[in-house]
Parts: sequence; C-alpha cells; structure tokens
Amino acid sequence: MTRIPFILFFAVCFNLHAQQSPLPQWPDQLNLFVPDDWLVNPITNRAEVYQSADKKNLILFNGLVKRVFRMTPNVACIDYTNMSNGQQLLRDIKPEARITIDGRKYDVGGLRGQKEKAYLLPGWVDHFEAGKNDFVFTDFTITKIPPFVNWKPKTWLPDAKNISGKVLTLSFRSPLPELKDLEINVHYELYDGIPLIVKWVSLENKSTKTFKIDRVVNEILGLVEEESAVVGSPDQMKKQHGIYVETNYAFNNAMRYDISDQTTHWKIDSLYTSQVNYNYETPCVLEIYPEKAKGIMLKPGETFKSVRTHELLMDSYDRERRGLAVRKMYRTVAPWTTQNPIFMHLVSKNDEEVKTAIDQCAVTSYEAMILSFVSHLNM
Repeated sequence: MTRIPFILFFAVCFNLHAQQSPLPQWPDQLNLFVPDDWLVNPITNRAEVYQSADKKNLILFNGLVKRVFRMTPNVACIDYTNMSNGQQLLRDIKPEARITIDGRKYDVGGLRGQKEKAYLLPGWVDHFEAGKNDFVFTDFTITKIPPFVNWKPKTWLPDAKNISGKVLTLSFRSPLPELKDLEINVHYELYDGIPLIVKWVSLENKSTKTFKIDRVVNEILGLVEEESAVVGSPDQMKKQHGIYVETNYAFNNAMRYDISDQTTHWKIDSLYTSQVNYNYETPCVLEIYPEKAKGIMLKPGETFKSVRTHELLMDSYDRERRGLAVRKMYRTVAPWTTQNPIFMHLVSKNDEEVKTAIDQCAVTSYEAMILSFVSHLNM
C-alpha cells in the first residue's frame, strides 16, 4: 500500500511528498489514446494512478476512462473523460462530497472561483481557492481492489475473472475545532477492462463525542447538459446519456433499476447563468444520496459507510450496446450473478411436500429449491 502523508500546509507538502512517491508520471501521449471496442476486444491497459509532471494532479486511468484530480489547495475533480469517444463529462467543479452534520452542511474538497459554468479551462484552476469551512485534503492511499464479498462458487458458472484494479482513497479533515477529529475518506475504485468507477464515502469518528450525521451526498458532478431548451422543467428534459449510475441502495418489486432507484437526483444549477434555459432549469448536476434515509448517531470509534455509486461511462445511445455494458458491469463487480443454478420453484402446503421435493431434486440433479409465494412457510 502506498501512503503519502500530508500536514496542514498541503499545497507545499503535496509537491514534496509526490517527488518521493513511486507514482508513475502521466505520459502526455495517453491524452490521445483511443482504445479498441472494449465490448469486443479485451483492453490490455491496467488501472493505474498517475501523477502529472507538474506534481499538481493525480490521474485515474485504465485506457477507457480518465479522471483527473487537482490536489492543491484542495482536492477537486477537473477532468472526467470517456476515452472511447473523447467525451468530456465535466463542465463545472463540485465538491467531492457533502456531509450534513447536526443540521449543517459541509463540503468535502472542491475548489471555488469558477465564474463561467458552461465549461472548465485547465488554466483557470490555478486561480481557484479552497472554501473556508470545507473539509481539507490531508493524504491519500492507493491499494488493490479487495473483493466486496468473499464469494466462493458452489454451482457451475462461466469463466469468472478475479476482480482487479486500484482503489484511490482521499482523506479529509475539517479546519473547524469542533469537527477536527471526524475523518472523511472518499474512495474511488477503478476497475480493469471496463469504463467503470465505483465511489463511496466513509466517516470515522476519532473524537470522544457523538456526531449526528443527517445526510451523506457521496457524489456531486457538474455535468455537461444532454440538451438545451429555452423553456422546460428538469423532468421534461433529457439527462446526460454519457454516464450510467447505479448504487447498492435500490428496492421495491419492479425488478428494474430505474424504477427501484432511491439515490439518483438530477438537479439544476442556478449559477450556470449562460445556459439556454430561460429559468436556469436545465438538469445538469448529478447528486447521489438516499433521500428518505434517516440520519444516524456516529459514536466515538465508529465508522459509517455511504452507498456505493457505480459510474459506468457510455459511448452510445444504442439500447443493446448500453445493455451489454451494464451486464459487463455486473459480471465485473458481482461475479456471483453469473451463476445459473438449476432450481425448482415449489408452492408448498406443508413440510412433507418440501421434503419430498428436495428428494426429487437430489435424484434429478437439481442444485437448489425455492419456496415460492403463497407457500406455507411463515417468514
């Protein structure tokens, strides 16, 4: 594990420690890299964390997606590019996360000073500043992606590859005395062979008091709008097609994510005053958080983890191609979904029917049995 320490004078210390770190330097030729069709031909590039030549940026790159973070005077995402089609998704810098503590909102990372919100020029970033009360970047670690579930297959399945990639964890502390012992970690998992980043936030209470955590917004992106219209509400206008988002916080009986989703929020940006929409109602800000989840009391020594946001970059409007990409995402992050056991669907009235069915399954090489709806089992 690579761990680079920081102190409060982070702008200077980042450069000092970066010079001693083993991070590879970003080769400029990768800016023009165009991969093969990743759904047809496997991508040989591996997930890696690079450092820019001027020591100001960290770059996540796997040949299919590039995400760049400016590290001083605070961490901010300044580039989010789909390498397959060259699409730049970002138009505006937003915080890395937003935490509501005891009813008060705090930004985690981010930079302030961007006046034109329609696009972001690299030369502007040097003039941006950190917010006075924002959580400030302290250090980072780079590790391999660990298995989310220690899963061992029990039935037949196709050739499932082991999860591989890199995790970049950015740590933040507050300059406010009352929050100085609340550490916030923003985690980015970049996978090999797929334009996918999984992001989540963890809060660790290292103080002796309890914090009331009302809400954790674990992703905020100021995205290029999908379309422009002089009039029209956010519900009527199309959302950015270049990014597909799922979290592990979805539920109901729909069996479809878009209906089961509880966390995706497309919002307007009233500071984006050069947009076409007369009332500034273009849906161009993506925020991820459970809207109806109750807050928690984070006691000393406890750690809270947010929902996991899966951000899959799309290079086409084609429905089948997008579906293939989503299925590839599931095979990558949840390989157990590739299992296809032969099972019996049983509607039972008593225990004896269940036992008889199990014996029949064993004789006929079935691998599992499901007690269906209206069965006698009282859960």
